[in-house]
Amino acid sequence: MHPDNSNEESRISVDEPEKKAQAPEEEPSFMSKLYKKFKLPFFILLWVLMTVYFGFALGLRKRTATSDVLPLIFIYVFILFKTLGEFVSFSFLGDAVNYFWDGILMRTFHLIPPRLRNIVYAIVVFAAFLIVSLLLHTTATGSRSNRIQSLFGIVIILFLFFITSKHRKHIAWHTVITGQLLQFILGLLVLKTYAGLQFFKWISDIASTFLNFSRAGASFLFSDSIYEGSSTFAANVFPAIIFFVSFIQMVYYLGGMQWLVGKLSIFFTRVMDTSGAESVVASASPFVGQGESAILVANYVDLMTLSELHAIMTSGFATISGSVLSGYLSLQIDLTYLITSCIMSIPCSLALSKLRYPETEDSLTKGRVVVPERTGEDINLLHASSNGAALGMTLVLMIAASLISIISLLQFANTLLSWFGYFLGITAPLTLTLIAGYIFYPFTWLIGIAPKDLYQVSKLLGLKLMANEFVAYATFTSTAAGPSIRSMISTRSQVITQFALCGFANLGSVGIQIGVLGSIAPKRKGDLARMALSAMITGFSATCISAAIAGLLL
Repeated sequence: MHPDNSNEESRISVDEPEKKAQAPEEEPSFMSKLYKKFKLPFFILLWVLMTVYFGFALGLRKRTATSDVLPLIFIYVFILFKTLGEFVSFSFLGDAVNYFWDGILMRTFHLIPPRLRNIVYAIVVFAAFLIVSLLLHTTATGSRSNRIQSLFGIVIILFLFFITSKHRKHIAWHTVITGQLLQFILGLLVLKTYAGLQFFKWISDIASTFLNFSRAGASFLFSDSIYEGSSTFAANVFPAIIFFVSFIQMVYYLGGMQWLVGKLSIFFTRVMDTSGAESVVASASPFVGQGESAILVANYVDLMTLSELHAIMTSGFATISGSVLSGYLSLQIDLTYLITSCIMSIPCSLALSKLRYPETEDSLTKGRVVVPERTGEDINLLHASSNGAALGMTLVLMIAASLISIISLLQFANTLLSWFGYFLGITAPLTLTLIAGYIFYPFTWLIGIAPKDLYQVSKLLGLKLMANEFVAYATFTSTAAGPSIRSMISTRSQVITQFALCGFANLGSVGIQIGVLGSIAPKRKGDLARMALSAMITGFSATCISAAIAGLLL
């Protein structure tokens, strides 16, 4: 933490370290002058209209479930505070938070001798894990022994990362422990509180409804008779990807994504003591996906430390992007668990990365908040939309090519293995998923899967690493060869499995990460290639810890 730095000193833009000469100020346009003159009456009128509408809407929907009016409440509160922010400074809230955090909490924490500080912190966090797992009422999906199994798994995974750490003496234990604590708190809010569960269900419903708007464009293009009755992956997923990426590009143009990612990165920089650049990338990964999130700090990638490069790659492997949510929705996967897993994996990916590859160099953005700026050359919203659609089409082609090649290669490898197995007297088909089922057997037990379901789930984990999460989720829900794996395993194992499979950690994504990041910083391709496999395993483990925490709380 750096309590002595002011907010102005701690904020830098992505155009640093090479600052460009500032252009001379232009004369404000007529519309700018008009807006400035009538800004107050305009916002007052907007607030009055929104309040009247909100009152009538609530009056008409008073018998409706809370979840139905929650979006309306959220929109109203957002517009209200956005309006107040134009005229009233809320800096006193930030000052109060900073005073509490730096002036009280951190000073009290630093009264403990440095050698004991992390030990006390670790004991307190572990005690919280243990107490919650023991005091929670047992349910049909989780007994105390099941929860202790998941807790034991978390400890073992962290211990394995500790003994394989690149620089054990330099581990930032505050970052590691805080990451686990944040992940646990998020899981607790979603899985054990009604408000948290309803909030994430609302986000899931909004995401599902939003992505379904892509059907309008697809139906126009392919006709209703062809599109609506289709159950193919391409028909259900690819239009939604193009629509989502186009929308996100428009939000980028308006500055919305930069604002959201900036706020999240401030939180992680302050709380976890990570660098500004890696915090921005980790915060953006669940929204825009692996690789692309690094574009927000493109000017820094070439100057990042090895630990920072490992961290930004890990965060990409540990999460999925919003553009592919429709793919999982078409497979009837619960989006609430997927969104929760993604958010939980942000702090865990940073924590595990700093455990696996600790910082030993001086980071350019250590303790400083990087404010992401608008990227690209979009002229207006329509231009941004068309550029987003083109980018979405590129992403669709990459996914299609990847799926075709990977699934075909898997089929070829399985046929070849079965052929060799035949000459060894193995009558059952010898496949990569069969082999992976045994390799991942102990690891699957560690995340809390019931003994009778271990083999089925371990095959899915292996399939996810070798192919991708799409193939693993499809296999999880497929009924083509009889009952689906989901119907064959317990409810507890179903939830944990959906958490564990959520993430881009697979062999195919290694090439994507190296390609995207390498194009941003060509001089660092060698470093990226050397650390890619380690980052993939770290990202995979982060999602598995999210699954273990879900198992601990069920």
